[in-house]
Amino acid sequence: MMSRMNSGYYTVKLCIMGDGGVGKTTFIERLSTGRFDPTTKMTIGIDFSLIHHTVLLESVEQVPLDITCWDLGGQDRFRFMLSSYMSGADGGLVLYDVNRFESTMGLPSWVKMFRENAKPDAPLYLVGSKADLVNERVMSMVENNLRLLKQDLGINVHFLISSKNDQTIDNVLSAIALEMLNFKSQRLNATSTHVFGRAF
Repeated sequence: MMSRMNSGYYTVKLCIMGDGGVGKTTFIERLSTGRFDPTTKMTIGIDFSLIHHTVLLESVEQVPLDITCWDLGGQDRFRFMLSSYMSGADGGLVLYDVNRFESTMGLPSWVKMFRENAKPDAPLYLVGSKADLVNERVMSMVENNLRLLKQDLGINVHFLISSKNDQTIDNVLSAIALEMLNFKSQRLNATSTHVFGRAF
């Protein structure tokens, strides 16, 4: 049986990764508060947020989750300490800025670090941020390179988001929350066909 926090919610750990300035902190702010703060400062080292979310199962039953979001600072000088904070993660989101191709250059090292330190086979999504700023020329470049980028990184799921106008934010949260729930449930109930007493 999965552990609960005092709130009665089941708990999962989600790592938010990516180079500095790609919008990780504003994304988490939007997830946790529903607001966009243009004055958000770059994360120095590590930050932590707690998000209450309810997963709706196909059976129309609901599972409450506490998602502990770890905002991992993108500066190189903190990279040595990040692997320990990824330990035990149930899922991850690796962000890049769709308006800055150079922000994709660090993605392989983030993916490698996550897969070496998170739980084996934990779900990992690729997220292109700041989609509200993109123009048609840049978007065509993003779409042309996306297939190869996903292939190179070994990631199948991709979202384009905007923390400013709330584009696709709920979709990302709902998708990764459900996959983390299934992933953690399968690990903790490897010898059982039921999770929380419910058949999956």
